Amino acid sequence: MPSAEFWNFGPTISWSLPDGASRARIKAANANANAALAHFDGVVLNALRETESNLTVYARDLDRNASLRAARDRFAEAASQTETLYLAGRSPYLNNLSASHDLAQAELALAMSNDQLTADQVALFLALGGGWSPVQAQDLK
Repeated sequence: MPSAEFWNFGPTISWSLPDGASRARIKAANANANAALAHFDGVVLNALRETESNLTVYARDLDRNASLRAARDRFAEAASQTETLYLAGRSPYLNNLSASHDLAQAELALAMSNDQLTADQVALFLALGGGWSPVQAQDLK
């Protein structure tokens, strides 16, 4: 009687012919990949737009700050000269008080501009992708 044992050596090859369902899955996968790429492009373009906008605002505020600094220096010089004239008795106290008030207003405007520059720098830093903290090994546990 012959042996009923059957031995098979080597790889088994399985082949399935493409049908409509597998082609549909391939088309769906391609569509999903294209949608993900379009979304990525949109995110990148939005980030570039935001960065450009923040750079424009920052440059404008830098120019404004420089103008306010120059104005504050002129007001400081005028206040100094007015005080000298007042102390010499050549100008009334009201002129000295007015010049000091103008100087205080210029210093306030400059301080507010400095604060705005700081806020602009933070916004630019965040637009450029800052603020991410690296993942530590202990955070993963």
